[in-house]
Amino acid sequence: MAYTVPEPVESFESWLLCRVAQAVEAGEVSADLLTELQAEIEAAKEMPQAQSYANAVQDIAEIAGVPEDEARSALESIEAQPSVTQELLLRRFVEAWLEGQRRAYRAEEDAEEA
Repeated sequence: MAYTVPEPVESFESWLLCRVAQAVEAGEVSADLLTELQAEIEAAKEMPQAQSYANAVQDIAEIAGVPEDEARSALESIEAQPSVTQELLLRRFVEAWLEGQRRAYRAEEDAEEA
């Protein structure tokens, strides 16, 4: 059986899910986050690419607190980079996003304990 190299997106998705699973196992975030993320990835695969792209732009704009035009420009700049650079940037974004999820989870737990 021949080994096939995974597509870069599949590789990133696997890394992302593993990274969030590690955070769940460490008790840093809710297990619901992993479930939601898996559902969002599957839903994105089912929708047209143009819609997925528009959703990505909206998500970036919301997370970064910038207008959609600025988020679209940033995404286009990332896409113009070599694939290795793209993946490094995406992993950094994920780590920043995951840190925000950790803070929110800790704040929620602290509020429940109070």
